[in-house]
Amino acid sequence: MTESKKPAIDRSIYAMPMFANFAVGDFAAAESLYASAGFVNLATILGPGGVPSLVHLRREKYQDILLTQRPAVRGSTSVSFAAGDVDLDDVADRLRAAGAEVVGPLDTPWFTTDVTFTDQDGNAVTLTAPRMMEQAAAQVWVNDEITGDFERPETLAPTSE
Repeated sequence: MTESKKPAIDRSIYAMPMFANFAVGDFAAAESLYASAGFVNLATILGPGGVPSLVHLRREKYQDILLTQRPAVRGSTSVSFAAGDVDLDDVADRLRAAGAEVVGPLDTPWFTTDVTFTDQDGNAVTLTAPRMMEQAAAQVWVNDEITGDFERPETLAPTSE
């Protein structure tokens, strides 16, 4: 048995700086699908008559999705999260097996590899990871191709000879 090096999911309640709110038709089906991507049910909030009205999912700290049961509009909601230390091929395979529409893993021009999955209600989630083997090329790309009023991290700052 291989020991997991992945940190435990932070189960604390904190002021979320950002979260996605997805409309779903079936909480159980949505929870099952999102579990395939590494999300856990952090909390279920009951409404009138003790019926669940909101399900709070979390994958990593600050990667929160709130599911509410109401009519969904396909293609209206999407969010991207850092993939973290996961095998995106494995995640894509698990999501396909769970019935998700999956695109990827695909390499992007901005030096990430992305897996995008869409749930049964049309909500889309992208898990994105930097291509670590190409960081030197990414640094050149940032220095030569991106303009704007932003600060580059030291690892992406222009180097002087």
